[in-house]
Amino acid sequence: MGLHLIENIEAVLFDFEGTLVDFQWKLLEAIEETLEMLWGMGFGRDQIASRKYSTLLTEAVERAAEIGLLPDEVREKIGVIYDKYDEDALTRWALRPGAKEFLHGIRTKGVRTGLVSNVGIRTLSNALSRLGLEGLFEVALSRNDVLNLKPSPDGMNLALKKMGVERDRSIFIGDSLDDINGARNAGLRVIIIADGENIKDEILAAKPDHVIQGYEELLNSL
Repeated sequence: MGLHLIENIEAVLFDFEGTLVDFQWKLLEAIEETLEMLWGMGFGRDQIASRKYSTLLTEAVERAAEIGLLPDEVREKIGVIYDKYDEDALTRWALRPGAKEFLHGIRTKGVRTGLVSNVGIRTLSNALSRLGLEGLFEVALSRNDVLNLKPSPDGMNLALKKMGVERDRSIFIGDSLDDINGARNAGLRVIIIADGENIKDEILAAKPDHVIQGYEELLNSL
C-alpha cells in the first residue's frame, strides 16, 4: 500500500514518545519499581502476569479488589512512579528530524492532527511547550485521560470521537507494538517509525501497514 496511506486522509493521530521524539523512557527500571511496589501493597506474585508498563497498570487496577484495595488507589500509586519516569525522559527527549515539519506540512494541506500518548498529562504538556509543539494538535490525550493505556483502543477512540472523524478517514503514526495493536483494536491503519520502543524485527513481524525510517519519507510524499 506504501505511502499512499496518507492520501485522502482527514486526520492523523500521533503517538508521542518514540514517534515525535526519540524513545527515552527507562522501561525495565520502571517495571521493576512498579512490581516491587505492588508486592509491597499485598499483591501475590501469581496475580500479576504482565511485564509491560502499559498492561501492568491495567492488570493491577483490575485485580486490586481481590486483595481489598481500591482500583483508584492502585492507579494513583502506579501513576506516581510513571510520572517520575516521564519527568526523567523529558530531560533527554529530542524531536525526531522532520517531525515538526511534517506536522506543519499536513496541517497546511488541511489534515487534522491529534495526539494519543501513554505519557502523563503534566509531562506531556511540558514537553509540547518545550519542543514548540503547542497548538499543533486539535486533541492531545495523555494516559490520565483514559482508563486503559495502549494497546487498548481507548485513547484513539476518544480522540476520534472528540474530533468527529471517521476511522476510515484517519491513520495512526507510532513506533511500538502497543501502537500497532492499539490502532488495530481501534480499526485504524498504522504507520510505524523504526528505532522506537521496539526493535525493527519485532515491528516487522507484527506487520503494520507501513514501516518508515523517519519523517523524511513522509515529507517526500506530501
